Amino acid sequence: MALDAIPLTLQHQQLLTRLSELVEDLDPDQLESLQRIFGLGLIALTMQITNKARSEEKDELVEELGELAREMVEAES
Repeated sequence: MALDAIPLTLQHQQLLTRLSELVEDLDPDQLESLQRIFGLGLIALTMQITNKARSEEKDELVEELGELAREMVEAES
């Protein structure tokens, strides 16, 4: 997949550039780095939705999202 397959806004490009200055092994021009960022974003979004589901007492959804998040974290390790 080409790096330009998903167009990024100028703000996202600037954020990636700044992050790459702060995180030693992050290169916004490398597909692996973008996949890592995407994965971390999915984990953060899952946590946010899980917290909302927990507050709405949607236990089945909380359990399902928790399991998916654990699988993602294990795959990242």
